[in-house]
Amino acid sequence: MKRTKRYTLALALLLSLLLHLAIMASGWLPSFAPLPDDKLDPISIKLTAMRLDNAPARSPTPSAPPPGRMRIAALPAKPRNVASPKTHSDASSAEARAAASAPTDQVATTPPDDASAPLAEGDDDNRLLPDHVLKRFPKAAELKYQVYYGALMAGIAVIDWQREGTHYTLESRIAPIIGPRLRYRSSGNIGRHGLQPSDYAAWRNEEPREHAHFDWEQQVLDFGDDNRQQVPLQHGAQDIFSLIYQLALKGAEAPPVQITTGKKVYQYPLAPVGQADFDTGFGKIRALVFRASGNDDTTEFWLAPDFANQPIRIIRSDSRMKLDMRVTDIVIDDNSEWHLPKPTPRKHEK
Repeated sequence: MKRTKRYTLALALLLSLLLHLAIMASGWLPSFAPLPDDKLDPISIKLTAMRLDNAPARSPTPSAPPPGRMRIAALPAKPRNVASPKTHSDASSAEARAAASAPTDQVATTPPDDASAPLAEGDDDNRLLPDHVLKRFPKAAELKYQVYYGALMAGIAVIDWQREGTHYTLESRIAPIIGPRLRYRSSGNIGRHGLQPSDYAAWRNEEPREHAHFDWEQQVLDFGDDNRQQVPLQHGAQDIFSLIYQLALKGAEAPPVQITTGKKVYQYPLAPVGQADFDTGFGKIRALVFRASGNDDTTEFWLAPDFANQPIRIIRSDSRMKLDMRVTDIVIDDNSEWHLPKPTPRKHEK
């Protein structure tokens, strides 16, 4: 019996590897190989609070490309849907115009220059930027990812953010090449003080798993497979996914908060540990990196100040595995802000 189980597991892993290689070789999916563990740079950029309003106005830069296209600074090649380089001075003037016309109803009052710290000379080479300044927190965002298990691409994932009035929903779906499909959902209220989750739930192949309920009136946090565990609910508590968008909305200045994964409860510091350039192979997106460590696991969030503080990379690791989610598509308020180009089909030599 044990031999049969080992054989079945080995066969499943082999099929996963073969399918992975077939997909990557076919050119069906754009892809970039995961780099070795990134060494973080000292922090020179800032993740600031964003405005929480519904104003649709934007601040386009001079000679901006059509909506849905991206800007890239000093990129030698000319990939499709890429406009001419944008200098830091262009971006700064656009931000200043945006700040001048912005409404006063915002989450936090920040100087216009705080939206992105000045870049050192030469640091903007191959920098990917949206074609307009993103200073308001999105009503809707959809980010797609490639998911790596070690060095192999193990599947794809989607994060879907929606807010209507004072209510939000945040859902993450992970579809592996082989194995169970995972789904996570956080919902609750949102206001000037950020996200206040009410429920967090997880599914495995649509079968309910761990769950958490935030009872703010009674100040009780229920969690576990059947909500059988209970702890006092602390001010500002978040679940593991609402934490991402709490950081994106409120910026980097926050004390440690109570976090639940539905299975466990931790006390997480909300401080950046460094910054990094997220290399897409077609340009780089600068990111501020937050790291949260529990008893036996570590989670990293890479948030991009130039793209409305959205999570462009998420790394979860423990003693058994390491999963690396790398963004391939960024859609904010129905506008495509960046998309990983598909690979050029290989020409067979005659």
